[in-house]
Amino acid sequence: MGLADLIRSDLDRFAQTFFLRGQSHSGRKILIESLIFKAGFQAVLLYRLSNWFFKKGCIYTAWAVARLNVFLTGAEIEFNAEIGPGFFIAHPVGIVIGRGSVVGMRATIFQGACLTVRSWRPEEIRSFPRLGNDCVLFAHSMVMGGVSLGDECVIAAHSVVGEDMPAGSLAVGSPARIVPENGREMVRSWRA
Repeated sequence: MGLADLIRSDLDRFAQTFFLRGQSHSGRKILIESLIFKAGFQAVLLYRLSNWFFKKGCIYTAWAVARLNVFLTGAEIEFNAEIGPGFFIAHPVGIVIGRGSVVGMRATIFQGACLTVRSWRPEEIRSFPRLGNDCVLFAHSMVMGGVSLGDECVIAAHSVVGEDMPAGSLAVGSPARIVPENGREMVRSWRA
């Protein structure tokens, strides 16, 4: 998928918020408001640009755009993280997505959420989370280390996940207690 297609898929996710709130939403209005006023969309757009530069071999430019993202939006999304189409950030301040993280399609992330390593030990420093499609990370949640989350997983606010989660699970607490199927029910109810 090319850069323009990825950005279009991300913008479509932001368009859903206009619809859900019952706001008038022309394509032009959504584009202009998202570019100028929506820090979450700006964070996603700057990540896409930094990742595009990285894939083109322009490492310093990728790094510069990623640092600009931190400065403008408060989101630290490493340029070499892999994030699928339809990425939605509600509020970007404090978000950290580490360089080896892999995130599936239609991810939703709220403020302060982190995808990071478990420790600085040599055997763990390169071990980042892998998220399936349609995962939701609520405010100040954390997924640490080389864990895998299946599709439609939900991480509750302030929860800390350090183990694999089967598809459709809900994680609650610190350390997280995994509740099978509750995540899937929540994600699907939000789409209705």
